[in-house]
Amino acid sequence: MHNLNIRCARADDIERIMDLEDGGFHQRIQEDKSVMLERMYHFPAGFLVLANDSDMATGYLCSELWDNDGTLHEAAFALGHDIKDTHRADGSQLYISSMTVAREYRGSGLGKKFFQQSVHMLRTQLTHVRGSILLLSAEWTGAHKIYQDSGYTEIARLKDFFASIATHDADAIIMQTQFGEER
Repeated sequence: MHNLNIRCARADDIERIMDLEDGGFHQRIQEDKSVMLERMYHFPAGFLVLANDSDMATGYLCSELWDNDGTLHEAAFALGHDIKDTHRADGSQLYISSMTVAREYRGSGLGKKFFQQSVHMLRTQLTHVRGSILLLSAEWTGAHKIYQDSGYTEIARLKDFFASIATHDADAIIMQTQFGEER
């Protein structure tokens, strides 16, 4: 597999990250710049960008580390949640809070490759992490396929979580994978 140019996000990436956010998500569920900057500063190793040959971000993946206490709290998934309330440096679950690639790369397989290499990179660096969790709209079938192909399975649904943007199914799907010993 060809390795992509994936690096930690920098403060000077923020405008491009916000452009990607705008192109990747409905306006009603986009994060504010201040939230993204806080996540970048609080857990820099978990905020990655896919950079092109000119070092411009063409995708991003934002994550946190959560405790593995066996319970899922809907509030932790909330738009604009404060990473300082949810992130634990010693957390055993990698929560992927957001991921997208530039519109012109969608459907090319780049998003899947970026996602898989980013998760692999993070689990290699964060050796105490035992699994990963994420949330997506039931309507995002392309994203669902990427995550399913990456070993994630549905573990729960949050009824009407995406009611503000849904056209036919407002549920959120929570997916999870467990990491084996191989790194």
